[in-house]
Amino acid sequence: MDPEERFVGCLLGLAIGDALGMPFEGMPADVIARYHGRVTDFRPGRGLGAGQFTDDTQMAICIAESIVARGRVDPADVAERFVAWFEGGDVRGIGGACLEGILNLRRGVPWWESGKRGRWAAGNGAAMRIAPVGLLDCRDLERLRKDVHDVSIITHRNAEAVAGAQAVAYAVAKLATGKANPSALLDEVVAFIGRCEVARSLARAKELLAADTPTAEALAVLGTSGYVVHTVASAFYCFLRTPRNFERTVIAAVMGGRDTDTVAAIAGAISGAHNGVGGIPKRWLEGVEDAERLADLARKIYLLQER
Repeated sequence: MDPEERFVGCLLGLAIGDALGMPFEGMPADVIARYHGRVTDFRPGRGLGAGQFTDDTQMAICIAESIVARGRVDPADVAERFVAWFEGGDVRGIGGACLEGILNLRRGVPWWESGKRGRWAAGNGAAMRIAPVGLLDCRDLERLRKDVHDVSIITHRNAEAVAGAQAVAYAVAKLATGKANPSALLDEVVAFIGRCEVARSLARAKELLAADTPTAEALAVLGTSGYVVHTVASAFYCFLRTPRNFERTVIAAVMGGRDTDTVAAIAGAISGAHNGVGGIPKRWLEGVEDAERLADLARKIYLLQER
């Protein structure tokens, strides 16, 4: 596979997972199954049309556009773009930590101090948007560690939130280069992020995979809330249960309920980085919002990381 296809697959996969899960955010898994059946196509909801994505992808685009403009990860520039996005008015949902961080930035707080602190800052808002950093830094994992930290703390000054983002970025980086074996991915990620609650939850996901636990049951154990410890482990589980099947991965993430758009966005980014754009169903590539914009950003990041 052309490595560039993995980069494009990653960003489009993120947006597709986000858009697929968008209408069902907040719903328990049993409610989705009972009233909506198996979700296989984009649907309108929450004031958005079918195929439109949420703040997860919007914030990832801010990071990707900053990378392309600056040629590197520049957290000050990313912070400015977050503020411009917020002030532009097209804000399709925003978590408490992201909102607090952006409001602090608007008050003049520097980016390295603007993020929400404390236990309630352990949300998934950094992990959901971090894929572009994983792509850019795919050949330099120590730079990735620092860049992810810096981009995360703009809104989330919390060790678990940062660790969750580092886990996602690491997986994207390894898979986008074609150098990762999915069966060994969890062990590598846990080793990379070190001891934390995110790592413990990923270790639990590994045990559930070894037991061949059906995805719905595993996600009920791991959790699918906006708590980063839940989100990241469940997204990884959806991917690793069906690593060669993008479609089944993101559908399973949506059917897990609760924070459907973010679990599916992260699972979609990881699966897209592994399977490439050619592994994504054509109907979703044609139906997702801003597909060409996302593909163009991915290609430009691919050229940057090759330098």
